[in-house]
Amino acid sequence: MALIVEFELRTPILREAAQAARKLRLEEVYGTESGEPKLLFWATVDDSDAFEAALDDDPSVRRDTPLETASDRRLYSVALTDDAAARLTYPAAAKHDVAILEIVVTDETVVRARVPSRDALQAYRDRCLERGVGFRLQRLYPERDPDADGDRYGVTEPQREALRTAHSAGYFTVPRETTLSELAPEFDITDQALSARLRRGQANLLENTLADDTT
Repeated sequence: MALIVEFELRTPILREAAQAARKLRLEEVYGTESGEPKLLFWATVDDSDAFEAALDDDPSVRRDTPLETASDRRLYSVALTDDAAARLTYPAAAKHDVAILEIVVTDETVVRARVPSRDALQAYRDRCLERGVGFRLQRLYPERDPDADGDRYGVTEPQREALRTAHSAGYFTVPRETTLSELAPEFDITDQALSARLRRGQANLLENTLADDTT
């Protein structure tokens, strides 16, 4: 049975910017066609001007772009410096089949992930330390039965809601009966953020269903 792990990463990525925000919630890590690593995240702030000044001064950020504002949150796309990109732990997570479920940055960078085994978690931890990223375990527990309350097939509640709404609206039919632009306002997020949420939800579903099907 897979395990759910919660841990703190001591990483310099967005650390200074986070001091000017209530919290940062990562939506996606991706690369451009040229291979430049980028982050997509929501910032919950009290003073947007102070936060953007801190973001501009953050040594891990090459450039930043505000994409969307919703209430007290703003969605940002950030390109990382080379030094910061070298600290990213996503390549190590992919190598050891560690599925990142959530990353929230406040005073700490706290990660919730699914790991296939304790050995995989240990290997991922070792790779983090090799990259100069501190690792402190907070909680480790078995994944809940999919029929129990809580996450089902590793899909978070926001991902489940997005998938159900998109399915009901005909987003997955051929031809499609709706678009991301039409669906995104229901979640108060951008098209890009909704696309990332749907893809992560689909990835979790596949990982916990077809990926384990040996028939």
